[in-house]
Amino acid sequence: MQNLPSVPPPRVQVLADAAIRVISRDGLRALTHRAVDREAALPQGSTSYYASTRLAVLEIIAARLAERSLGDLHAYFIALANTAPAPTREERIDQLAGLMTDFVRALLARPDDMRARYALVMDYLAADPLSGVLSSESPLLADAYAEAPKLLRRFGIDASPQHGRDLMLLTDAMTFSRTVHAASPHLQLDIRGVLAAFLRSLPSTKG
Repeated sequence: MQNLPSVPPPRVQVLADAAIRVISRDGLRALTHRAVDREAALPQGSTSYYASTRLAVLEIIAARLAERSLGDLHAYFIALANTAPAPTREERIDQLAGLMTDFVRALLARPDDMRARYALVMDYLAADPLSGVLSSESPLLADAYAEAPKLLRRFGIDASPQHGRDLMLLTDAMTFSRTVHAASPHLQLDIRGVLAAFLRSLPSTKG
């Protein structure tokens, strides 16, 4: 896995967090330099000093979101690496589904981040450079896609690189679904059940 990105200056963190709250609460159209200044309780012009254009503001938001999500991803892979596989396939699947569910829940524990992230992803599509940081094409996920099959094999699952990628994309889809339907419990997917079903569809390692 990659090292965690360098931590931005404290004032930039404050501004990025304020901008994330603005998007989460009021939508992307409400994002202005003045709105971020107000949300951060800083003098007018503070945001412009550190991020003079709208794109610059979006870039510090994207960097902040990526920083925290990568932290969650590191914690998830550490938990996978430190868990001793259970003796039976079904028990191992249950272990993996539980650990992946914990990862999704860690993301969902930051609802402002998730709402802001998906608002940006929906608005800034493939042609925009920000989509490469915020979407499933993020270079921050490249190591995760490569590492996932190796860790899955520890649990007796013969996972290909595509399987690993599919699993990461599935967790992202589950996070999106739970974020969109946060206020509608009857529309929320059973995260652990869906992940376990997917894992059961994968082949076992030989031997």
